[in-house]
Amino acid sequence: MPPNHALRTTTGAVGSLLFVMVLLSILHGLAPSVPAWPACILGWLAAGLLAPTISPAQRIQVIAMLLFGGAGVLLTVALGGRIEPLRILSVNQAMIAMLAAVSFLRLVTQPADVSEALPRGRPPLWRTLLGIHFLGSVINMSAIVIMGDRLSANRPLSAPQACVLSRGFALAACWSPFFAAMGIALSSAPGARLTTLALVGFPIALCGLLLTGWSLTRGGAGASFYGYPMQFATLWIPALLALLLMLLHHLWPAVPILTLIALLSLGVTLSLLLLRHGGAGFDAYCQHIRVGLPRMSGELLLFLSAGVLASGIAGAASASGIDFTPERFGATQASLLLMGMVAVSVLGIHPVISIAISGGILAPIGVDPNLLGITFLMTWAIGISSAPLSGLHLTIQARYQVRGLTLLRMNAPFALAMLAIASLAMHLYEAIVSP
Repeated sequence: MPPNHALRTTTGAVGSLLFVMVLLSILHGLAPSVPAWPACILGWLAAGLLAPTISPAQRIQVIAMLLFGGAGVLLTVALGGRIEPLRILSVNQAMIAMLAAVSFLRLVTQPADVSEALPRGRPPLWRTLLGIHFLGSVINMSAIVIMGDRLSANRPLSAPQACVLSRGFALAACWSPFFAAMGIALSSAPGARLTTLALVGFPIALCGLLLTGWSLTRGGAGASFYGYPMQFATLWIPALLALLLMLLHHLWPAVPILTLIALLSLGVTLSLLLLRHGGAGFDAYCQHIRVGLPRMSGELLLFLSAGVLASGIAGAASASGIDFTPERFGATQASLLLMGMVAVSVLGIHPVISIAISGGILAPIGVDPNLLGITFLMTWAIGISSAPLSGLHLTIQARYQVRGLTLLRMNAPFALAMLAIASLAMHLYEAIVSP
């Protein structure tokens, strides 16, 4: 069998495994009596098949998390602690299913007409900034590719354009339920509420957007900015999904929010494809299962291994009998934790690792889950926008030839300002919720 044919066959099989995993995860969320372990096994089987395809940097991080998590599990057993293997392997299962389902939404997002001239000036800058923010809040990294390819179709992507894309996209992590950050925050801070996290995170994101727009347009600099030709067709789907999510959450409050997101993503995408294209739309849906889903190999392996790491740390901490409870975990402590996690993100450590470690230690000891979840969201948003080695910046560097040093220099002051804004927001949250 030719190597390329064998690769396509393996990829198609992995796509089918992941799709069935998503369906089983949704079924478990809707009916908890349905066991979660079949979806868990399919996820790990797909991860094993995709392991050779991830980048060397991701492979190092995955191996490190599995080794440290495994060591934590062994220490837990040695200390007489209780171990639930399936629970350890399925910590982030619902979030992974949600991410896989959300990837289908790129099939119904309309890119701009390449023949349409790019608008120029301050208003297009603001429209591009808000467009990448709200589009990225639903279809994630696909929005970077869609808008970046259009902006660079006839001229190289400029540093201000790259800055708008990176900041506008990263800030969606502050509040979007369709973003990976929200999934990992809800998983790593059990008891945190989506509505609370979003209500705190959205004003922070708004401040970041206003700061970005102001800094890039002051002194007439925005007059030469070429923006993305935003259209209503680009943004109505994110708005529809947000409304449907709120409606379903109101009707079925007992159903996990990640399950509702996955269900909506699959259902809305298939419905729109059938309405627009009929049988060809169904073919495109199946093609994404075969080809699109296996492309999430990096996220799949990172989040599965992060679940093992968090479980190992939490189990070892509990079985050791050592009191890890801080005298107080309030806004000041959360702000210091945020600064530390962003700092290690800049050094190249993926936010999911620092979040897994912090959640494994702090979540079991009864700290405010909402405050912890807010800290995790801000870590993700500020970390990926400031770290030169984040997936976001590596994509922009590789695809559009924008130097990493340029992005770091432009985004470093912004990151410091966002740390201050996030710290202020957490202190305001504490003042409001504290008796």
